Amino acid sequence: MSGNTNVRELTEDILMELDRMEENFIKAKANQQEPDFFQTVKPYADQVFETVGLWENTVKNWILSEKPKYIHVQQIDSTVENINMVAVQCFYPDTREKRFKGMIQSIRYVLNDTISKNL
Repeated sequence: MSGNTNVRELTEDILMELDRMEENFIKAKANQQEPDFFQTVKPYADQVFETVGLWENTVKNWILSEKPKYIHVQQIDSTVENINMVAVQCFYPDTREKRFKGMIQSIRYVLNDTISKNL
């Protein structure tokens, strides 16, 4: 049962991180300045990649053991890829807003679905 709690906690952590990414995106759009990749983007993205990697392994193990309905490993793979993309894109003012927000919405859907199936 503790595995389920871990899935839920990690998923909630990533949801909070998505809020930070949206804040970064709003600031980047307002400032219209390119960030310093090695000072700002890379350290943040590395931290997100690490958290997302842990979440990915934990959720995939949960999917294999619990077999929740309508959550599949391929969905998790796509979500991980999308999270890693927006973690970098959120710093750049030339990121297309519609695409960015669509990806965030898609990520949130999978994360919230994971939480709802993990009660």
